[in-house]
Amino acid sequence: MSSTSYDAIVIGGGPAGLAGALWLARYRHSVHLFDAGDPRNAPTTGVHGYLGLQDIPPMELRRIGRAQARDAGAKTEEAVVESLDGEIGDFCIRLADGRAFGAKRVLFATGLRDIIPEIPGLTDFYGTSIWHCPDCDGPSIVGKKVGVIGWSRPIVAYCMQMLTWTDKLTILTHGHAAGMPARSVAALDRFAIPVRTQVVRGIDGQDGQVEGVTFIDGSHEEFDAIFFHIASGPGCSIPAALGCRADEEGILEIDAEFETTVPGIFAAGDITPGSKSALRAAADGARAAIGIYRSLLPKERKV
Repeated sequence: MSSTSYDAIVIGGGPAGLAGALWLARYRHSVHLFDAGDPRNAPTTGVHGYLGLQDIPPMELRRIGRAQARDAGAKTEEAVVESLDGEIGDFCIRLADGRAFGAKRVLFATGLRDIIPEIPGLTDFYGTSIWHCPDCDGPSIVGKKVGVIGWSRPIVAYCMQMLTWTDKLTILTHGHAAGMPARSVAALDRFAIPVRTQVVRGIDGQDGQVEGVTFIDGSHEEFDAIFFHIASGPGCSIPAALGCRADEEGILEIDAEFETTVPGIFAAGDITPGSKSALRAAADGARAAIGIYRSLLPKERKV
């Protein structure tokens, strides 16, 4: 058991966590970042729309971020955080390997996890021509024919966003009842978006490029790309166990300083309200670090 203690511990090593660690170190705080090493965007070929870095592979962005944070004075380590207890100014973080660390503040940047449809062939194209995030990959499908896997009202709202890039959309419910209210059905009719309810037997293509799907009845339809939107949830259950308030999807409630409803516990990135882009996550990680810095200012410096 280690008695090492830090001003702040960051849990999660994506853009939000790395930016948080970088900026905390710039403020001369002792900071240690732990990352499980299994990012949500690992399958994708590039992080799009990140200012100054053109379509950089996600693991390369992380490598650069770790180096930059370490150069500023932060420690980074691949490790799984198993539990956290304590209170503001005196938290104890325990790792899966049995080590323990103390921290005055904690920043969660643990992101979300997507439910991926269990369809034969899907993982062969995930990240190259099958995606889950329109904000990230919508610009890649301008004018193309796209299948959208999902059902019920949320998938209609998803398609309304997808219309930004293409009007050649087809909803694939993969055997699920469409379950759409009248208003959603009217929106689909307005934009001539068909719904196919057959089970998808498989996805075909070559060299990472989707070419179409085959349905359980033997019919086939060609597509240039596929998106899916089933559900997602928090990448880490610890904030909920601590009592951090969240919405029905597990998105944490934060204040203007990025502090959750549990004093001393901060959050940034996809686990907080807002768009789920890497650029926004990095910006929010820096803002959370500033919030932590302000919270650690001694009373005599607050005027």
